[in-house]
This record gives sequence, C-alpha cells and structure tokens, in this order.
Amino acid sequence: MKIQGKVAVWVFCLMFLAVIILQAGNYSYVQDNSHTNFGPSGTSAFLELTKQSGYQVTVDNTATPKVAPTMIIPVSFGSEKSFESFLKSIKSPTTIISFMIPVEEKVKPVARQLVNDVNSTPIGEIEPINIKTENWIKPSLKDAETVGLLSTQDNGTQVARVVAKGELRMIQLLDSSCLTNRHIEKVNNANVAMGLVAMAAKSGTPVTFVGTFASRNSEDSLLSKLGRPYEAVWSQLLILILVIFLTLSIRFGLAPESRAKQRGGRELVDGLAWMTRRKKSARWALRAVFEQVLAELERRHRVGREQIIQRPDLFLSPEAAVILKDVEAATMSDISEQEAIRHAKALKRLV
Repeated sequence: MKIQGKVAVWVFCLMFLAVIILQAGNYSYVQDNSHTNFGPSGTSAFLELTKQSGYQVTVDNTATPKVAPTMIIPVSFGSEKSFESFLKSIKSPTTIISFMIPVEEKVKPVARQLVNDVNSTPIGEIEPINIKTENWIKPSLKDAETVGLLSTQDNGTQVARVVAKGELRMIQLLDSSCLTNRHIEKVNNANVAMGLVAMAAKSGTPVTFVGTFASRNSEDSLLSKLGRPYEAVWSQLLILILVIFLTLSIRFGLAPESRAKQRGGRELVDGLAWMTRRKKSARWALRAVFEQVLAELERRHRVGREQIIQRPDLFLSPEAAVILKDVEAATMSDISEQEAIRHAKALKRLV
C-alpha cells in the first residue's frame, strides 16, 4: 500500500472515532438534582429543610428503594420511566410526595400567585414556574383518579395535584425547579413545598427521602444536546465523507489489481522494428518496452519504479531480476535490432 493509502485509512479511523465521541459519548454537564449535590441544581437544601421542619427523615439511595408508608421523591427529567416502574411495584398503603424537576431553561424567572383549586384561596407566590409541555401533566399512573390541588391565579395552569390508585396516594408538584438550591429561598417556595408535605404527614412522623430518581440514568450525547439540526448536518457530512473516500480510493493507492494486455510475439517484433526505424536506434525502442514493463511492475507491487530498479530481487525471482538488470544495461549502449527483440521478449515474460 502506498503512503497515501495509509493516510486515507488513518483519516477514516479518525472520522470513525469522531462518530463514537459525538454520538455515544457521555458528558458531565447533565443537571443533577440529587440531595448529594450542593450546587445550584441540587436538592440538599430541601432535604435539610425537611429535617428542620421536625420530620424523622430516612434517606434511601438504593437502586430499588424500599417501600415506606410516607415517601418524599424528587424526580429529575429523564427518570420518569424508572419512577413509573417503581410506582407499579407498590402493593402496600403508601403516600408519596413527588417533586418533578424539569431541565432548567434560561428564561427570566417570574413569580406567580398560587391558589387552592378547591376554594380559590391564595396561598402565596412561587418562582420559577415554566410548565410548557404535556409531559409534566400526564398521569404517572394509568386509570388513576386525579384531583387538582394548586394552580396559578392568572391563567389557571395546574401546578400541584393528588393522584390515587388502589393503595397508593401521590401528591405531585409538577414543576419543582423552585425546590433546587438556587431557588428554594425565593418568595414562598419553601412554604408551598412544606405545605404539600404536611398534607401527607404531620411534623414529627417518619418519612423516607428517596434520592434514586433525582439523577438521570442515561445522558444525552453531544449532538443530542446541540439539537436535531446539528444531527442532520452531521449525518449528511458522514455520507459526504464516505462518498469522497470511496470515490478517491484509487488515487489514495488502493487501485484494483490489473494486468497489461498480452500481445503476440509477431506484434512485438513488428512494433519494435517500427520504433527502431523511427528512432534510428534499437536501444531507444528497447527503452520504451522497458518503461512499459516497469509501469506494470509498479502497479502490481505498488512501489516506485526506482525501488524496483535498485532492488529487483525483492520483488522478482532471481532469474527475472537478472533479466531486468541485463535489459537496463542494454538500454545504455548501442545494440542491434535482433538483440533488442531478444531482450524485449525476455521482458514480456516478466509480466
């Protein structure tokens, strides 16, 4: 293989590595809403607030949390399916206070007045609230009874609800960005959250704080983070690279094996005689045949003709190497037409 061919293979390998990094790589900037995260997106302050409110808090971070009579469960965006599977496994009487935490968007925080859905009584402000899609208002349990608890006073957007099915009762705050460390101290965020907890358990009773669903089980690749337009551009770029690589593979030194067309001895003699008369020298005619044979050997062995001339024994049999050297010497001195024909026939046997 030529040097250019090796370069092409390395370029292709690097592009393949780029595909792996961009489409299958995991990245650390994914939002972490766990109570072990003391950063802006964590819920460590909310856990401490629950303890300071008089509840006997037990923390459970296991992969399969143990069902308890009263449970507080923050659920981050991307962990909904795991959370729903956990709800289906509950068979004993259980009350869950669930806080759904979406990916925080870079929008201007706006405090909104909340009212009780039963009697429209104002209960305070909460910030931020950014429920835009139906993903945060669909039931986590199929065929469950749902009753609204809190909504915004301006446009009636549902903020909290209670869901009941069988032995399970669940109180949900649908957009819990307000409970992260960044926002929990703003306006009435803490009071609203603890008011929902108080609906499920009185102060002084034991509750289990489950951190299993506060971090995502899987992370998006870099392209997924950038968005679909970038994914489409990347796919088209891969197709273009593949087309260029296949189209230029011959120029990169990956030419298919080929052999020169074999000609009869009479045609060789006639052609050599014609070239001898034209050049008025048999050695120049023999030189033309010599160059043709070198070109064929160059294509066959994929090396430069200089290498073949200098070390023919590396590419040819000992007898063929001797013939090649003899012909090269003959092209450097005056020879007769008969000698040129004899050397030309010997050369043709090499290819």
